[in-house]
Amino acid sequence: MAKFTLAATFFVLSTMVSAIPTLGVRHHTEGDKANTHPAGTSTPHTVLTEQWASESIGNGQYTLYNNLWGAKVPGTSGSQTTQALSYNDAQKTVSWKTEYNWQGNPHGVKSYANVALEKGIRKNINSISSIPTKWSWKYDSVSNPLTADVSYDLWLSRDPNSGPSSASSTVEVMVWLSNRNAGPAGSKIATAKVGGLDWALFKGRVGTWDVYSFVAASEISNYNANLLPFFTFLRDDPQIKLDLNQYLVAVQAGTEPFQGSATLTTEAYSVAIN
Repeated sequence: MAKFTLAATFFVLSTMVSAIPTLGVRHHTEGDKANTHPAGTSTPHTVLTEQWASESIGNGQYTLYNNLWGAKVPGTSGSQTTQALSYNDAQKTVSWKTEYNWQGNPHGVKSYANVALEKGIRKNINSISSIPTKWSWKYDSVSNPLTADVSYDLWLSRDPNSGPSSASSTVEVMVWLSNRNAGPAGSKIATAKVGGLDWALFKGRVGTWDVYSFVAASEISNYNANLLPFFTFLRDDPQIKLDLNQYLVAVQAGTEPFQGSATLTTEAYSVAIN
């Protein structure tokens, strides 16, 4: 994620309460903690505990974020830690886990612990031929009930130097692989066939940008696909006609907990932009 300050927007969005996720501002301040470990070493990775803690992974290939952006909302209590487990330089694959226990403000997102791609981003979507990704993940422990999603988060802007959830963001595209008692921003507008799978497509508005959320019909814990067709679907749909003459400024993969406790482990994750 890019580092920027949208204090006013963050306060308004993070205090929203509704029957759907309060999606949107997932940002960092300039005081974020960053730690770097060389790829291929056995050096233990740092346990990220602070709200905006982060760690560079694989010589700058990815950044791992704790990103507890909703943790300070009144009525919220709990904690979360995130840690990289390993990195395979040959395959550009990272494994990591996050553990959380959140209570209160049940309809508000507490965090978005995630891995963000750092190399190859900020390209015009029209110049991209594919966005191959593999993601194998599992819940090691989970409370009953749990309200959370496991999702990709991709951001568009007309400014190639923009970061996600910024004033210049235009479109946020989420791909939900898991939905446990949560619901995307906005309302359902269609059923989409992308990559041979059926997705419920939701559209909402957060801040200055539109949010399109593709929600899988059933949980997908091993995902191997190309993310580009989600954008071309939005372009080709006659009711949406999304303008793709924009820049892909962020590609993230993580989890949004609302309420409950869980340990989520990513056994292997990779993404690239071609």
